[in-house]
Order: sequence, then C-alpha cells, then structure tokens
Amino acid sequence: AFNRSRVTVFWESSEAHRSRPRLRFTFGIKVPPNSAMIEARRLSRRLGHCSTPWAATIAQAGVSLKINPSLVKNSQHVSVTWNGVENATAKDFIALYCPENAKDNEYIDYFYVDVSPTYAQGSGEYSVQLTNFRTNCEMRYFRYISKDKQEFVARSNTVMFEGGPEEPLQIHLALTGNPSEMRVMWVSGTDETPLVTFSKDSKSRNGTVVKGTSQTYKATDLCYLNGVFIDPGYIHDVLLTGLEPSTTYYYSCGVESHMSEVRPFKTAPPVGSNVSYKFIVYGDMGLSVPAHATAKYAMKDVMDGYAFIFHHGDISYARGYAYIWDQWQALIEPYSSLVPYMVGIGNHEQDHLDYSDKDLSGVTGNGWHPWWGNYGDDSNGECGVPMFYRFHMPDNGNYLWWYSYDYGLVHYIMMSTEHDMGNGSRQYSWLEQDLKNVDRTKTPWIILAGHRPMYTSELALGDMFVSLGMQHLFEDLLYKYRVDLAFWAHYHSYERTCAVYKKKCIQDGVTHITIGTAGKSEDHEPYIKEDWSLFQRKDNPYGYGRVMIANRSALHWEYFVNSEDRVVDEVWLTKTAAAGDPLF
Repeated sequence: AFNRSRVTVFWESSEAHRSRPRLRFTFGIKVPPNSAMIEARRLSRRLGHCSTPWAATIAQAGVSLKINPSLVKNSQHVSVTWNGVENATAKDFIALYCPENAKDNEYIDYFYVDVSPTYAQGSGEYSVQLTNFRTNCEMRYFRYISKDKQEFVARSNTVMFEGGPEEPLQIHLALTGNPSEMRVMWVSGTDETPLVTFSKDSKSRNGTVVKGTSQTYKATDLCYLNGVFIDPGYIHDVLLTGLEPSTTYYYSCGVESHMSEVRPFKTAPPVGSNVSYKFIVYGDMGLSVPAHATAKYAMKDVMDGYAFIFHHGDISYARGYAYIWDQWQALIEPYSSLVPYMVGIGNHEQDHLDYSDKDLSGVTGNGWHPWWGNYGDDSNGECGVPMFYRFHMPDNGNYLWWYSYDYGLVHYIMMSTEHDMGNGSRQYSWLEQDLKNVDRTKTPWIILAGHRPMYTSELALGDMFVSLGMQHLFEDLLYKYRVDLAFWAHYHSYERTCAVYKKKCIQDGVTHITIGTAGKSEDHEPYIKEDWSLFQRKDNPYGYGRVMIANRSALHWEYFVNSEDRVVDEVWLTKTAAAGDPLF
C-alpha cells in the first residue's frame, strides 16, 4: 500500500512496443492551426542544437520575430510572424521555450517555417495554440545547417498568460463510488491551500468552502528520463462530501487569490435506483487532430446530458514528454470539468523494463512480462507515475490501476492488463472478491474495462497471443460472475463480439467491445473470420462509444464515427432474471 502524499515518481524509456510497424508522428508533421503545435514523442527525433547558447552576436541583424497578442488566455491561438530572414530554407524552424530563459536545447516544441507559403522570401505567418505552462514563454528562429547544428537567428517578444501561475488549469472531476461525494482536481503553479466553493445556487460564489491537498513530482522521481521534463506544477485534490445524490451543484476551484469560473456538476444517482443515463467510453486518444474531433463531439454529448467519461488506457501518449500531459488535459478540460473523467492504465502509461523500486503500483522487478506477451517499455520512462499524481480514482482497489464503483444500476470495474491477471495474483484476488461482493439486486449490470482486448480478430500476432493469454487467465472468472459487457482498446480500431465464452456465442456469455479509436493513428491490419466477431470496420475510422443504461433489463450501445457524424453500429443488450438476480 502507498500513501498518496508520500510517494516518489519515475519514468521509463523506449519505443512503442507493438508487434507490427506503426505510423509515427514526428516533428516534421504539420498540424493545422486549430490544434496543438506538433506531437513530439521520441528523443531520437528531437533536433540536436549547437552547444553555443543564443546571443546577440549570433542573431541576424534586421530579423523580426513576433507573437501577437503577447498577453493570452490558456489554450488561446496566437499569430507568429517573422520577416527579414536571409537565405531561408524549408528546414528552418521556430521553437517554443517555456520558461523564456530556457537553454536552446530545452525547447518544448517547434514547427518548420515552410508552413507559410512565403517562407522562401524570409517572411511568414503561422497560428499556434499555446498552453499555460505556469510560466512566461518565447519563441526563437533557428537556421537549419545539419541535424546536429542549427544557428540562432532571432528571438520573439515574451508571451505572458493572463491567469499567471495561480490559474486553475486542467480541471477534472472523479467519482468515488459514494453518490454523496465528488472529487475535484486541477493543476496550478502555486502550493497555496487549494479551495473549492460549491452551492446549489448557480449565482452564488459564497457557498460551502472545502480545503484539499497538493502534490507534485520531479524528473528524479521517474524510473528514468527519456524525454523532455517540465515542472508539472502542483496537482490539487479536494474531496466534496455530504452531497445529495442526483443533484446539480455549482462549484469554483483555486486558491484564495485566484478562483476559477463557476461550473456545474451533477452527483451520481443512488445505487440501485432505476434511473436511466448515458455515458461515453473510449481508449487510445492522444493529441492528434482526430483526438480534437473526439473531444469536440464528447463536449457536445456532455452538454446534452451524458453522465461521465470512461477512458480505459493510452491516455495522452506523453511517453516522457511531460508538456503533452498539460496539452492533453487542456484539451479535455471543457468537459472533464463538467462530468467525472474516469481513467484506466494503458501500456503507454505503465509498461517498463526498469528494475528500480519506483513502480507505485506495487510490482517488483521490471514489471509484468509473461513469456507469451509483447510487454515492453512503452511508457518511455513514465511507469504510471504522472497518471498516479494527476488522477485520483476510487480507493477500493489499487489506486488507478484497478478499482470499482457503483453508479445507478451498474457496477463498474476498471482493471489493468499491464499487471499480472492470473489466479493467485494481487489483481486476480481483488477482482474475484469484488465480483463476489456485487449485489445484483441493486446493480444487475456489471461492466468491466481494461486496455488490451481479451477477444480480437485483427491480425496482429503479438497482440493476438496476449488475448489468448487473457482468455486463459481470467475468462472463466468473468463468466462465473456473469459480467455483461467488457470494454477494451489498445488496437486503434473497433470490433464488437456476440455474447461469447470459450470462443462460442452463448446466451449468457460476455459481450466484448474494442473501442480504441479516439485519436491515435488507425490500424490497417486485416481481420480474420471468427464466428464470435459480429462487427468490424475495415477502415477503422476515428470515433467513440456511447452507452445508455435504460433500465434493469436493457442497455443500448452505439459506435459513433466522427468524420461521418453518425452512429455506424448499435445494439441492445437485454437480460432476463437469473437465480438471485431479480430485475424488477
């Protein structure tokens, strides 16, 4: 067991470890102006700056580099303009530095100047979105000479954020399993006492005041650093108690000198209450342009009344590049600050090969690496640490690695496919006891989620071996306790099975759905024919899942495709009363 306020943090290294080649984002890929700059992930793809720091004697006379406006809000787009550059090439680039006095090789991100059609004339303009990293920022123009040498040309004006370091950022809610509670978390640059004020009155800022705790982590807390670390700020955690179930409250969070705008949230219904509701589910998101589309549609659904988000692994794909956590949480904040955002661990947050004692999930050695698996060091040094500090899930299991909660008529379980799942393991013992304790008279539905799929017909041999291993380890347990629906991801694709057990469609089997289409590059492997596989989309378009819990005997599933703005697969799951499982 670990005390959340007294743990160290760590990172890990390596390339994404899937059993087949995959397309990668690189610094050279341009992202449209309506999204983040560039998704940078691999240290080997960062440009090697010359050792000479920038200085006026190196700068080219007459060059102008400006950012407008210079005082911005978090996630605001700014215009970057430059002119007067002599002999500009397509490989010249402009890099972002936060803080502004960072060394040349400590840039956060960059874009090539050929994003502007006039770059060859030594001038151009480009729009980028800036995230509040709790410090001032600037940009610098570099002339490309070779991969290992770039020449400083000009620096921009300083950009300041209106909210400053005290601004509450990356606000998100979480359920605890108790309908009378709600957890509020956010990030800022101050360690002042975090506060949440809340009330049933939307116009009041003078409601009940609750204090919380703050934590942070350092680069030295990680397994090892194989990326670019920036100070994550202070991560604040406030638990609201004594709330009324199924009730809308209005809250503001921050510190005494800087509170956020007032936002609403709605508490969970009483456990066992026959209340219909909807929620969103997806995996494998990241920061790509398709991920921005998923966030846009998710926000629309939340505004239409969806109750919470269920994100089962491969969250931001930061993989050692710490600033991506800030950018990704800024992306989801519009809706994660309105409804609970429940997360589970994926291979790109957890997997490692480090033998230190810094893995906070409690594993020994270098993690779990079964002989039949393709478990590598996909977190690139993170080993779950940023996830542990940034998200606080229900405390009835092993922190965010595995936990459960009740919401209305459903018992939800989040498990880790990155840890031992076999009989005799900590996770298996917890899962068996959790399933045994479910009161089906109150929660007739059981929905489980994990990252890697137990059933897949997509032809990627390494991951197919893992699915067979998972079937061998704990499919019997899911069937024994009549789990109704299991969500998986990892594959950047969509697939739905029949109610299946031992590869056969049977009435009381488990329906498995792989929904890993929230934003990462699509899979393009073929599918093999399996009788238990009822639906796949060969083109694997980006999208996400919607679930409606209708009543004690029926739920509805939808797969929504972003680019088509429509539902392309749907099914009703129904159930009849079994012994000890009254439905009405």
